[in-house]
Amino acid sequence: MKRTQEQRKITALYERLSHDDERTGESVSIENQKRILEDYARKNGFHNLRHFTDDGVRGTTFKRPGLDVMLDEIRAGNVATVIVKDQSRIGRDVVEVGLLKRTFDEYHVRFIAANDNLDTANGFDIMSIFRDVINEWYVADTSRKIKSVFKSRMEKGLRCSGSVCYGYLASKEDKNEWIIDEEAAAVVRRIYQEVLAGEGVNNIARKLRSEKIPIPSEHWKRIGEPVRAARYADPYAWSATTIGYILKRPEYTGKKVLGKTVCENYKTKNNRKTKPEEQFVFENAIPVIIDEEMWNNVQRLLQTKRRAPKRSSAPNRLTGLLYCADCGAKLTHRHSLVQGKWIDDAYNCSSYRQLTTDCTMHYIPTHKIEAAILTAIQRVSWYVKNNEAEFIERVREASTTQKKENVKQYRQRLSEAKHRQKELDKLIRKLYEGNATGKIPDKHFERLLAEYDEEQTALEASMTEWQKQIDDWNAEGLNTEKFIELANRYTDFSELTTPMLNEFVEKVIVHEATGGRGNSRRQRLDIYLNFIGNFEVPADIVTPMELEAQKRKQEEQAAKKARSEELKKERYEKRKREKREFTARKKAGLLTPEEQAKEEIRLAKNRERDRAKRTRQKASEPPKPPKSHSLTELAKMKKAGLPLTQEETERLAAYRQRKNEQHRQCMERKRAKEAAEKTAKEKKVA
Repeated sequence: MKRTQEQRKITALYERLSHDDERTGESVSIENQKRILEDYARKNGFHNLRHFTDDGVRGTTFKRPGLDVMLDEIRAGNVATVIVKDQSRIGRDVVEVGLLKRTFDEYHVRFIAANDNLDTANGFDIMSIFRDVINEWYVADTSRKIKSVFKSRMEKGLRCSGSVCYGYLASKEDKNEWIIDEEAAAVVRRIYQEVLAGEGVNNIARKLRSEKIPIPSEHWKRIGEPVRAARYADPYAWSATTIGYILKRPEYTGKKVLGKTVCENYKTKNNRKTKPEEQFVFENAIPVIIDEEMWNNVQRLLQTKRRAPKRSSAPNRLTGLLYCADCGAKLTHRHSLVQGKWIDDAYNCSSYRQLTTDCTMHYIPTHKIEAAILTAIQRVSWYVKNNEAEFIERVREASTTQKKENVKQYRQRLSEAKHRQKELDKLIRKLYEGNATGKIPDKHFERLLAEYDEEQTALEASMTEWQKQIDDWNAEGLNTEKFIELANRYTDFSELTTPMLNEFVEKVIVHEATGGRGNSRRQRLDIYLNFIGNFEVPADIVTPMELEAQKRKQEEQAAKKARSEELKKERYEKRKREKREFTARKKAGLLTPEEQAKEEIRLAKNRERDRAKRTRQKASEPPKPPKSHSLTELAKMKKAGLPLTQEETERLAAYRQRKNEQHRQCMERKRAKEAAEKTAKEKKVA
C-alpha cells in the first residue's frame, strides 16, 4: 500500500528563465530545459512527470507562480522528487534557496540538479553550498556591472531608458535625441498656462476630459509609438496625478535629467528616487517646450495648497503670496458668502490667536491689496518702458547693497560657527582625557559626547548652507533683462489678471495697520516682484495711469456728490409734499384714528423735546446780574438821605455833570440867538 502511494506521487520538473538569462542564448531556454529534464527523468526511471514553469522571472525573487504551485503540491504530499537543470534554476539567493531545501527535507522530497550532479539521495554535498554562493555572486556581479555601464552612459548624457516624456518623441535617426511632438506639446503648454491662470489640476483634468483630448498612452497608441502595457477603459481619463506628473518634469525647459531613480538592492529591485545632487543634468540638451520662468512660477504655485471657499469653485488667487511682517507666517483668506455676496473678503495672519504662536491680526481686505499690487506693477512697468537705463542702474545699486549686507551677515555667522567648532574640539579632547583618567564616568562621557557630536553635525550643515549662500550671491547676476522682457510682453495693465499676478509677484509682506479706522488707517505693504525684489519707483514720478486714476476718482466723487445732493433734494421735496398733504387732511379732519393717535404722540414728543431744550438752555445761561437803580431813583434816594454805593454815587455825579453841561450849552445857544435877533432888529431900524 505504501509503495502504491509512492508510485502515485509525481516527479516535479521545474524550469525558470529570466530576461538576463535570455542573453546567454538558446541553451537556457524553457524548451531546452524541458528537453534536458525529460531525458534525465526517463534515463533514471522517474515517472509521473509534471512540469512547473516560470518564464521571465528573476532568480532573486521567490514569489513565482510556478514555484508556488509546486510548493503547494509538496506541502500536500503529492511530490516525491524535484528535478532542475542546475541549482541556479531554483534561485540565486543563498538564504532563500537554503529555506527551500529545508522544505524539501521536511516533506521528504528528493532534490536533483542534473547538470551539477547534485542528488540529495546520495547524502549531503558540501559543494552545493558553494554553488549557491557562486550563483548569488553572479547576480550581484551582473548588477554591479550593469550599474557601472548605466552610470557611464549617463555621465556622457546617454539615456538608459527608452521612455519619453509626453510632448516629445524619440528621433528615428538617434534614439537618444528627442524631438517635439507638436500635438502633445500644445497640450503641455496649455496645462502650464492654465496653472498660471489660477486653475487647479483637478479642473484642468476635467476640462481635458470634457474636450475628449487623449491621455498620453492613448496619444502614443494612435500615432504608432511604443506604449507600455497600460490598462485604461477611458482613453480620455485625465487625472490629477497625470497632470501633476507633467507639471513637475524639468525636461520641458530643455534639461536632460538622468539617474532620477537607482536600484538599491539587486534582490528586491526596488527603485529609490535620487536626490538632485545625485542626478546628471545637461542644460539645453533637448528642445524647449516651457521657458524656465514659467516653469519656476508653476513650481512655486504648486507648493501652496489652495482650498476653494464654500459655495465657490475656485480658491482666492492671492493665497500663498502674502506673508506676515512680524512672525513670517502666511496670511489666510477669511470669507463669508451671504446670498451670493461676499460680506467679508480679506486676509489675516494665520498665527493670529493660535495656541502655539500668537500674533496680531494684520487684517487687510482683498480688494485693497489687489489694488496696491496693480498700482505697483503699473508704476514699475511704466518706469521700465520710459526710463530703462535709470531703472537698470537703480536695480543694480539696490541689489549690490542688499548683497553686501547679506554676505556680511553670513560671513559673521560663519566666523562664529568656526569659533564654536574649535571650542567643541577642545571640549571633546578634554572629555576623552577625563574619561581615560577615570574622572568622567562612561555614562556621562557617552551622553556629553553625543551632545557635542550632534552640535558639531548641525554646525557643519549650517556652515555648508551659509557658504553656499555666499557663493550663490557672489555668482548671481542681475535679472533686470528678464523683468524688462516680462514688462514688455504685457501691453494692457488696466486690470490685474491672474497670469499677470503669478508672473510679476514673488511675495507681499503685510505689516500691521496703524491709525484706527476710516481715512486715517494706514498699512505698509512690501511688494516683491520677480527678478528685481522690492523695487520702488521714485516718489516724485506720477505715471499716466495714476493721473487717469486720480481723474477718474475725482469724477466719481463729483458724480457721487451730485447724486447725493439730488437724492437729498428729492427726499426734501417728498417730505415737504407729504407734510403738506398730511396738513391738508388734518385741517379737513380726514385723518384716521391711527394717524390721529400717531400725530398726538408726535406733538407730545415735540412739546416734551422743546421743553427739555428750553430747560437745558436756561440751565446753561449764566445768572443775570441784579437790576440796577435808575437815575431818578438814585436822586430820590440821595434826597432822602439813603446811602449809595460808590458806583451809584459816581453814576449820579456823572449824570448831574452831563445835565449841567447840557443846560450850559442850551443857555449859550439861547443868548447867542437873542443877540443875533437884537442885532438884526437894530439894523432894520437904522
